[in-house]
Amino acid sequence: MRDHAPRALGALSCLLLTLVLATSCAADDPLSSDSAMSDHLHDDNTEHHAVDELAADEPAVSDGMGHDADDPMTSHMHTTLDYDGPTVPEVSLAVSADPAGGINLSVRAPGFEVAPRSASTDPVAGQGHYHLYLDGEKVLRFYNDDIYFGGVVAGEVNVRVELSANDHSTYTHNGEPLAAEMLFVVPEHDHVDHAHGEMGSVAFAGPAPTLGIEVVPDPKSGFNAFITVDGMVLSAEHASGEPVDGEGHLHLYVDGVKLGRLYGTATHIPALPDGEVDVSIAAYSNDHRPYEVDGVAVVASTRVVVSP
Repeated sequence: MRDHAPRALGALSCLLLTLVLATSCAADDPLSSDSAMSDHLHDDNTEHHAVDELAADEPAVSDGMGHDADDPMTSHMHTTLDYDGPTVPEVSLAVSADPAGGINLSVRAPGFEVAPRSASTDPVAGQGHYHLYLDGEKVLRFYNDDIYFGGVVAGEVNVRVELSANDHSTYTHNGEPLAAEMLFVVPEHDHVDHAHGEMGSVAFAGPAPTLGIEVVPDPKSGFNAFITVDGMVLSAEHASGEPVDGEGHLHLYVDGVKLGRLYGTATHIPALPDGEVDVSIAAYSNDHRPYEVDGVAVVASTRVVVSP
């Protein structure tokens, strides 16, 4: 087993440093918080964290983007809840290396209702979200069946996903958590092999897609971002692959700093800096080029006022 403390404890601290001090998790992803959103639409595709939550969603966002500050970070230190539903879901997990670095996760739990807008509220039978553990340590919650997570290093890692109730209790059945896990070997990755930021933008084929974003405080910790996408297909399967017209993924930014890559329409943001904050999403093709329509990037943003 590898030493996972830098990854597990560093995910949240890296997010905070990125937002507040404008530093980066990875040396080859130099982003500056004082740069405009448009300045980052041609940056390389290195992720700070997973965003599905940023993970800031991430590697920072989440669909995966960092730790929930008020959730225990070690495995099984939280409460459990017996699953009460007509059919107990069977959880399956697939993990693959992303060609641009990091890993992609695909989770399926038929019959389980993922309810991002109910996160951190009272439990409702059969409803909730996912928790991701790496080498036994919780690294994020996420709301999408397919997510990207960049906060890994080369070597063997135990990847585990548990079904969580709205209140973050782990769902169980017959005393066992409803979960899936697997050992995965993260390959070495050399960013020199990819021409990050050198491919330029790509014109969106067909009518311009429309994006929308809403960011609200999470009742327990951090914030939840809810995204609308019309006229564009979000594809986890083809991420970092050949471009397909009208298909791609989203990049999430806070004050112009990229937090992560999203394949879905909801993500948890563990923390935001105090004051007025700009949270933005931008449409990208499968091969990580920013989409444009008539020379204008496909972007949506919202201002969030964060009280100290």
